[in-house]
Amino acid sequence: MQSPAYTRPDGPSGGTPDIHHSSIDELLARARTRLRRLAPEDAAAELADGALLVDVRADLVRRAEGEIPGSLVMDRNVLEWRLDPCSTWRIEEATDHSLRAIIMCSQGYMSSMAAAGLHDLGLVRATDVAGGYEAWRAAGLPVVPGGTLPGSYVAAAPSPISLDPGGQRMLVDGAPVALTPLEFRLLTALLRGNGRVVTREDLRSGLGEWAGSRSRSVDLHIHRIRRKLGPRAAVLLTTERGVGFRLRATPAPAESG
Repeated sequence: MQSPAYTRPDGPSGGTPDIHHSSIDELLARARTRLRRLAPEDAAAELADGALLVDVRADLVRRAEGEIPGSLVMDRNVLEWRLDPCSTWRIEEATDHSLRAIIMCSQGYMSSMAAAGLHDLGLVRATDVAGGYEAWRAAGLPVVPGGTLPGSYVAAAPSPISLDPGGQRMLVDGAPVALTPLEFRLLTALLRGNGRVVTREDLRSGLGEWAGSRSRSVDLHIHRIRRKLGPRAAVLLTTERGVGFRLRATPAPAESG
């Protein structure tokens, strides 16, 4: 008995030719004709320049294989909703269709299909990494142990501070700590810095306008976050005089006298 997918339908003339159904290999090949795929080294360079590297591997896979510092961990089933600038559920980075999104999976198959799907949404600069995470790791590029929560950026090194996007809260050594919406957005921006200094102006522009905003409001919220971090973790959030703030994975080295 023929599979329904290959049944020859009857037509006015007594029959029609078999309908061609593309194989997954054909669909993958067509998807890749739309992409300018990146070698791992090129993806690393673009990540350093500010491109969005999105890791859509499953949680268990990331825990087993490791993760890429600076990448954004995202469940595959919400990818389009998070990156579409027209979506109610878009991430803050999805401001317009010029977003440079680089999709990463384990071997570079699912990522190609996902990136081509983003093209259908108008994100024509989306692409993926040839060979996926396995090629990245084989190239000797930076990786860290897995375990980052979906919706969060992977830290450059293990840190006692992480975020729970679903609960809009901070985790300090695994213990939940409540944050206000503004504090959560500030800490998110600092974590995305991956140990780099984030200027006051960048933090202020990321927060936007809110009732009672003042020139020193960023400093006030940073002070409140430090108090919530507790003594051990508070030393990781440092003030860079005259520039901004830095959230480190480990305490800053002591200055020599």
